[in-house]
Amino acid sequence: MYSIIRDSVPMEYDNDENTWRRHSTPKVERSTCHQIPKRSTTVAVVVLGLAVLSCLLGYCVLSETLPYESKTLRLVIILFRHGARTPVESYNSDPYKNYQWPDGLGGLTNAGKLQLYELGKKYRSYYANFIPEEYCDKDVFIRSSDKSRCLMSAYTFLAGLYPPTERQLWHPELPWQPVPVHSLPRELDNIVAATKPCKVWKAMYQEQLAEKNADPKFTELFDYLSKHTNQSMRSILPVDFLYSTLLSEQEAGLKLPEWTRTVFPSKMKTPFMLSLALLSYNESLQRLQIGPLLKEMKLYLDEAVRHENVDRTLYVYSGHDVTVVSLWRALGFDDLLAPDYGASIVLELHEDIEQESFFVKTFYRNNTKVEVPLELKLPFCDDPCTYTQFTEHITKLIPEDWEAECGNTNQ
Repeated sequence: MYSIIRDSVPMEYDNDENTWRRHSTPKVERSTCHQIPKRSTTVAVVVLGLAVLSCLLGYCVLSETLPYESKTLRLVIILFRHGARTPVESYNSDPYKNYQWPDGLGGLTNAGKLQLYELGKKYRSYYANFIPEEYCDKDVFIRSSDKSRCLMSAYTFLAGLYPPTERQLWHPELPWQPVPVHSLPRELDNIVAATKPCKVWKAMYQEQLAEKNADPKFTELFDYLSKHTNQSMRSILPVDFLYSTLLSEQEAGLKLPEWTRTVFPSKMKTPFMLSLALLSYNESLQRLQIGPLLKEMKLYLDEAVRHENVDRTLYVYSGHDVTVVSLWRALGFDDLLAPDYGASIVLELHEDIEQESFFVKTFYRNNTKVEVPLELKLPFCDDPCTYTQFTEHITKLIPEDWEAECGNTNQ
């Protein structure tokens, strides 16, 4: 359940700053995009009356499902997986290897677009009292993997998160507004996609992969899949790809071959999840796989703690299942994870004004249908997780010089 922390000291809400503060706390000057007209007292009374009427009629909603209210919230970071996609690749005996996928291989489907649009709407509703109603560049920064499905997922997420207000409508038949999404080319991205070459990481990963592939518990499955796919399946990596392909074909309404019944998804799911986890299996791999992303997140959190860049209170990342799993493991969780399309992890930074300290909350949604995110108890932290404890943990996973630790400097 989601608990809301309230300060015990006298607080006042500053409409100009859009935040709660003590009477003695000095105001911080913020830049503005456009002043949203204040709602009239009449509207407030009508809304309150309708709310009371709904309760009397027995339609009261639990507080967790209402817009999240917190006097302590200062910064939100959201990382999500892209929406539903078509298969990335086929396999030798695939009856659909010549199938003409309308969105191309690895393309975001219409279902995937809708998933991320709905996720954006959910976060808009959930953080309605924190995220400004109007989009403004100073308030939010969005970074994506350079894969088309991730970029398109980011754009559809933002369509749900920032529907244009009346002032922002620029076309009478298009209730949408462009919101910028930033990305790095695949060969340079060590932040979201983690596809920039790293020699040391690759060597450590291959060593771990060989060890897992040698596990006798997978031998029977490898033999079975190799026989029926008519290609080598003696590693959890191709099993990972095959699992994803079968899942995409199944979601597209295609009938899977009879031989898949005994192994998919049941027996294939563990090696699939293990393959996702292997990229960030231990702290050494995490430093090079997810460390640069943690470094960027820590930069934003540190700015908020120092009350710098106070306008920007939201950061959004659009990535892959391995991105979600890598952050999950970096947060201290060893459980194998299979993030659904649109799965998301959220970091919240809170300020306890009375104690003059900060703390971090983390949440997880495994898919876009979840209404209220699950609050996570970080294994390395007390409850609440102080910012000092949180940063001490992630700092261990942030390389001082990523290029040097990767062995790339001699190239």
